[in-house]
Amino acid sequence: MDIHNTVILNSNAQIGKNVKIGPYTVIEDDVIIGDGCEIGSSALIAAGTRIGKNCRIFHGAVLGTIPQDLKFGGEIT
Repeated sequence: MDIHNTVILNSNAQIGKNVKIGPYTVIEDDVIIGDGCEIGSSALIAAGTRIGKNCRIFHGAVLGTIPQDLKFGGEIT
């Protein structure tokens, strides 16, 4: 594992083998990251997110949350 010293890593997160996590990334509660993944800097991996093996997550990505501009049926716009 290669986890930058500025990463905020929840103690309940499960990190696979040979994972690289860049600076200022936040890994929330109940996250599973598979073997061989690479996560860029300043990413947010939200609670409950599952990432399979050998995935590459780029700088500034946000995974596991509802998109900001997504509209649901019946929602007032």
